[in-house]
Amino acid sequence: MYHLGELVIRRQQEKLIKSVRKFVSKGQPYVIMDFPSAKDPGHHASWLGLARVLYEVTGRHPVLTGGVAKSIDEVKNTPGDAPIFICGWSDFGDGRIGRDDIRFRLACRYPDRTIIQMPQTIDFANDALLEYAKRTIGRHRKFFFMTRDEQSFGLAKANFDCDVEAGPDTAFSIELLKPFEADPMRLLYVMQPFGDDDVDIAEARAIADGPLTNWINGPDSLWRLRKSSVVKAAMRRGFSRAQMVSQHHEDVAARYVDYGVRMLSGAQRIITNRLHGHILCLLLNKPHVAVARNGSRLHDAIGSWASDSPLVEKATNAGELLAAMSRLPYEMNGTWYKSSRPMDLSPSLPARDLVPHPSIV
Repeated sequence: MYHLGELVIRRQQEKLIKSVRKFVSKGQPYVIMDFPSAKDPGHHASWLGLARVLYEVTGRHPVLTGGVAKSIDEVKNTPGDAPIFICGWSDFGDGRIGRDDIRFRLACRYPDRTIIQMPQTIDFANDALLEYAKRTIGRHRKFFFMTRDEQSFGLAKANFDCDVEAGPDTAFSIELLKPFEADPMRLLYVMQPFGDDDVDIAEARAIADGPLTNWINGPDSLWRLRKSSVVKAAMRRGFSRAQMVSQHHEDVAARYVDYGVRMLSGAQRIITNRLHGHILCLLLNKPHVAVARNGSRLHDAIGSWASDSPLVEKATNAGELLAAMSRLPYEMNGTWYKSSRPMDLSPSLPARDLVPHPSIV
């Protein structure tokens, strides 16, 4: 079956490869930091995509991966020319741990290392954290920042004394996904309540009924070190503890992504208010509606990186859901239809340039 998301995905993968090549080349060592602390498949999708794009560019695995305080100390034992890539699975400035955030600690501890914050959203909990981030990044001088939505890009340009670039979430660098065998369902909600000003989930389900998952609590068993990870590391002559941990992190991320894919596999239509729900739907070739309030970061990111994909429609409230779903394509006997008409897929889907973003300013 024709993959309606492939052209958009390939374009974002090329963008990420181009961005990464500014910092690493074939055979160069590198470090990946901020391994997801939660059991959210979307967070792990960002890590897995980052690991894969870096391997494609360098042809080697990282010399160190980490996400806890101890791993910050271990960076000093890696080659001095190894840049530090920080995974963008969480919001920058979300106030989870304030000044103890791993990103700030890395910048303070390693002022002579190149540090690259991979694409993420900026959303500071308060002005004090923003001011601390401005001072920390300004002192570093080798900090490079990537954002995945226009609002975050503007905030970074206005406040951070460093190079800033717009880029898609690294989850786009996962290969095209195939659904697992699953019981079919007409509609699935992948949503999480984000606040009083967000779309009312109960109201949405009253209009278009379907099961609900916020998918952020995968099984603990996926975290366990398995013999297969040790074997994979050994096969690439990775006998050190750091190499074993690196392989383990990649395998854990892949398991959580598979966990998310299994939940999405049976649904014909998906309604989500999560960025990574949207990205995994694109990778899976699943028609979906991204529902969020006017001016949301979710719609901002979709408008920047996937606006020309027929797989996604946007809705700003529960009342717009039915109209948005009616605009989605559907597949029947191997043919894609839209508004009850076969889709013309030749020679290709539109591949226009995205909303213009300054590459590096």
